[in-house]
Amino acid sequence: MRVKYNLHTAVTFQVTGPNDRGAACMLHNAMYDYANLNAVDLHVGVAKGNLRCVTDAVRGLGLAGFNLGEPHKSDIIALLDEVEPMSRAFRCVNTVVNRDGRLYGEGMDGVGMRMAIEQKAGPVQGKHVLILGAGAVGGLIPADLCRHGAASVTIANRTPSKAKYIAETLQAHFGLPASFGSLEPGFLQEAAAHADLIVQCSSVGNPSHPELRFESLDFIDCLPTHCIVADVNYPTNPFLVRAAARGLVTVSGEGMLYCQQLAVMKLRFGIELPQESLRAGREAVAVALALRALG
Repeated sequence: MRVKYNLHTAVTFQVTGPNDRGAACMLHNAMYDYANLNAVDLHVGVAKGNLRCVTDAVRGLGLAGFNLGEPHKSDIIALLDEVEPMSRAFRCVNTVVNRDGRLYGEGMDGVGMRMAIEQKAGPVQGKHVLILGAGAVGGLIPADLCRHGAASVTIANRTPSKAKYIAETLQAHFGLPASFGSLEPGFLQEAAAHADLIVQCSSVGNPSHPELRFESLDFIDCLPTHCIVADVNYPTNPFLVRAAARGLVTVSGEGMLYCQQLAVMKLRFGIELPQESLRAGREAVAVALALRALG
């Protein structure tokens, strides 16, 4: 990777828990290299509750900013000067930019998923959206879809009260119809029948949580033939396999991961990279995973 390492080198951090191996740095550095930026991303492992050392360093040394992994995406909010409203509402920030000593934070997962969906299936404007899961990403993704013209949103979650909070927050902020319910098969089948876009935002289907599964995937058979099916997990899982078997357009979380890099580059450096730059990112992640496998 080309880096000049001089007084003008922009430095960013990938901040994770102490045991994370920081593979995301290779992705960020690949994007910097593609853009011919005089910048470098470094991994920093920080114990939960110790984030102030990072924000003090970034302010004191005039660094460009940092990205966050678990367990820090909520804890960072109290230490920032400004937070994008929906990221604050759903308590999820993964990108921080230093603006002359003032730290601005935003959760970019929603932007990344919306860009991945539009890249494969066209604009989300006018679509009726069904969201499965009510974690932080389950708020950020529909928020960005609403920001770009979604017609309505339904949130389904195992705990309906969490789905209600997201629905009410979206309705108050964007003024569009937002409803909620449980993951009970009957509710899912009825909601699926009216969906133009469904996004699975929970850990169901994540390889790290094989014990989690839907009671039934029959609701997928109720989706209209034009419905787009997306999942934050990747590379695939029973949810996406069932949708693909019906011939529906599917989008995995891999697209969200890569597309948000374009949004981060624009937010942090004001650079708009072409879609072809994502090839460099995919290659970097493949190398990082191979190195991780080698131990």
